[in-house]
Amino acid sequence: MKKILWITFFWIVLITGQTPALEITSLVPVRGTPGTLVGISGGPFSPQTQPFLGEQYVSPLQISENYIEFTVPYLPPGNYSLTVQDNTMAAAQSYLFEVMAPTPQITNLSPSILDVCTMTPENQLQVNGRNFLPGAVLLVNDRVVSSRVISSTSLEAQLPGFQNPGVYGVSVRNPDGATSLPHSLGVNSIPEINSVERGAEFVNYYEVIIHGKNFLFNSTLVVKEPEASTIGQTYLQLFFVPIKRSQGGMDISAPQRNRLIYVDCQTLIYLRYPSSFQNKDLGLQVFNPDGQNTNQHFVVLP
Repeated sequence: MKKILWITFFWIVLITGQTPALEITSLVPVRGTPGTLVGISGGPFSPQTQPFLGEQYVSPLQISENYIEFTVPYLPPGNYSLTVQDNTMAAAQSYLFEVMAPTPQITNLSPSILDVCTMTPENQLQVNGRNFLPGAVLLVNDRVVSSRVISSTSLEAQLPGFQNPGVYGVSVRNPDGATSLPHSLGVNSIPEINSVERGAEFVNYYEVIIHGKNFLFNSTLVVKEPEASTIGQTYLQLFFVPIKRSQGGMDISAPQRNRLIYVDCQTLIYLRYPSSFQNKDLGLQVFNPDGQNTNQHFVVLP
């Protein structure tokens, strides 16, 4: 069928001595961002027919006698006259095409999960995506935070510390107001014990230093230890409410009993007064007031 149409076209040229006038009958769509696929209907088009947006030639992706397809090139936002022409003539009609500002898109965040506990006042966040324009800003739950555009696909941000755990929406807004869909950023408050070490030793007690994350001032430490019994080995659970260490150190007037000292959100010190200094298996677990807790961490200590 296509071959018959092209033969008909050339017979008309031979008989009349004239080339049929180029025309555009429709344009779909009439607006779009760079990269949008656009179709021009009309004709008769030939392999030499060229579409133009304003004064810029656009290379067709597909061309037939009655149809041309192309993608919108990167042009400043605005209205452009779209027309077609070949070696001998231009279409009498032109259509107005609106090039719209590209909408930013976020593909991933690094890291994608932050901790409530942080030893620095700000969190570093890397945002990757596309269509980030100079002057773009980062929004967290629709609030602007400190950031800078590295390139059209990369942005860096300084996020303030988070007081509340949960899922936050992160989006990028370009200077023209175009805003990406929000991308999820998780804020984690689950406590975790990473390591336990034996600290300073005193006459009848010693320090057990607990390293981890997301410890709170009112977290609770549970210690499980074997206890001699007539029915065999049992476990004793000891609960400690933390006491924050003052700048000058411990209060020496405090009663001599097992205590927990909150140093910061990554460090707790358990002052242990053992019944004997013989090693035994201890299980340590931290519980936060919201019910979140660490896995049980086992150590061998007196």
